[in-house]
Amino acid sequence: MYNINPMPPQIDKNLIDKLAQVDVGTIGHFLDDGFMQPSIRQQMPGSLIAGTAITVHSPFPDSVIGHYALKFIRPGDILVIDRGDDRKVACWGGGTSLAAAKLGLTGLIMDGAGNDISESNEIGLPIWCDGVTGITTRYRGFGGSLNVPIQCGGVAVNPGDAILADENGVLVIPAEKLEVVVGEAIAFAAKEKAFRELYSGAGPYPIYPDLTGASDIAEGKKPD
Repeated sequence: MYNINPMPPQIDKNLIDKLAQVDVGTIGHFLDDGFMQPSIRQQMPGSLIAGTAITVHSPFPDSVIGHYALKFIRPGDILVIDRGDDRKVACWGGGTSLAAAKLGLTGLIMDGAGNDISESNEIGLPIWCDGVTGITTRYRGFGGSLNVPIQCGGVAVNPGDAILADENGVLVIPAEKLEVVVGEAIAFAAKEKAFRELYSGAGPYPIYPDLTGASDIAEGKKPD
């Protein structure tokens, strides 16, 4: 009825700290995979989280497995909940947010509806979900799974994957690819910073499409 698997190793904190220096949109310039569907939206304005994915499969109107996961949560973990086809009943509310925040949960991602969002924001637990509902948590004993491969927001998530979430959405990065992605992201962010500094200074400014190479592509010019 309930499938409980061991907790995955946490991703090295130094690597997670580096991931948190960039935003989802920056990585979206060079990576196509791992982005959850746009309906999974940030509920706490201005929040950005990075951490290790702890996965929950909770396809029924039954809150047991998501709440049970808090027994094992470590600071730096992000709970990712696959709600199956249920978009009407919340598996999480304000009381659970309070407990989760006190236990050190970094944030919550779920492809279903949330509840008590304002309370969660006041507590300081960032949530990403695809809606809000008044029908909330119930212990029905229908079953669920902890730390199994899931689908959330149209993306495969495995226990131990890296999560980065902000106002631009939610990104899932397999742990074995994280170091390479972080390196590319930091390098791209440095280029973006230099570009913004160039256009923030005193003019005259270079012509934007010429500077970026868009002119050459649109006009069919071959690179030198």
